[in-house]
Amino acid sequence: MITRFMRRPDKYTVDGKVVLVTGALTAVGRRLSQELVRLGARVALVDSISDGSGEQFSAHLNTRASSARSPTIYIETDLRSHHDIRMMVEMTVLTFGSLDVLVNNAERHADEILGEEDAQRICDSIDVNLRAPVVATWVFSRYLKQAGLNGVAVNVTAMAGLLPGRGREVYGAANAGLIHFTEASRGLAPQLRVCALAPYHMDTLAVDSGQQRLLPGQRLGSLLTLSSDQVVRSVLRCIEDPSLSGRTLVIAGESSYKSSYLLARLRMVLIMACSMLVLIVQRVFGRRVAAWVRQVSALAEDAMQNQRIIAVPDETEDVLSDAAADEWSSATEEVRKDSL
Repeated sequence: MITRFMRRPDKYTVDGKVVLVTGALTAVGRRLSQELVRLGARVALVDSISDGSGEQFSAHLNTRASSARSPTIYIETDLRSHHDIRMMVEMTVLTFGSLDVLVNNAERHADEILGEEDAQRICDSIDVNLRAPVVATWVFSRYLKQAGLNGVAVNVTAMAGLLPGRGREVYGAANAGLIHFTEASRGLAPQLRVCALAPYHMDTLAVDSGQQRLLPGQRLGSLLTLSSDQVVRSVLRCIEDPSLSGRTLVIAGESSYKSSYLLARLRMVLIMACSMLVLIVQRVFGRRVAAWVRQVSALAEDAMQNQRIIAVPDETEDVLSDAAADEWSSATEEVRKDSL
């Protein structure tokens, strides 16, 4: 009996490679750039900050490098601009001679409830979190095709793209779109291997400031908090593991990638199952029952909007005033008679 073993793909190494990192001046971007230089890569540091801190960080990395040539360059880029995205790729190739890895790490938060969010912040969040990575990957893929090279693109997204939440409608939708783009780009391999990373919660100032606006019961526990080093190690894994093409790695604290991802998928399956159950009930009991439920729900929503329901604090439940209760009962009875 002959046993056949599947050969594991060779590990991709960043030593000697050229890596472009957007959001390079963020906590994760800085640690990732430092680690890439330590591992022997040349790095294009991309960010929108123009106060000189980008050049200082690049000079700091260059002075600490073991090689004689400068391993980093800072490129100020507005990721909302298609022209700037193209120029950052061209400048990287012009400086280092090639481009092997693209890390889309930049992000723009929009954490207010949709009705209270600023219109410009909505546009910026979609542009930076979704449109910019897609356009950058497109420009990168065209370069690889023209140069006859293979490359890797890593999209750093967020768990909000898998688990929608109140107050992150725009941010979550943009990340969900990027996760879908990553999985749909599986067919670009082997010339361009696209994968994504979705951290749950990082101990960065941007995330922590957003957590301060949550209620105490909604704040995340320390067990789910990720350090920048943990995220950097996961990004490196995405770069180095050829088997991750088209996949999204989800990390939450010390949880394993697969278990966290399965939990997110399980939630989606449960939502689909509930939807199917509603359809079955509608098919079995007829459309009249479904219509009656919808009308009663509409009446309840109207009552809420007109403030007929009085919310009582502490442990008590919501109650109706006497007048509103009488109106509610008569309206419900009329709907029931009409449906019959």
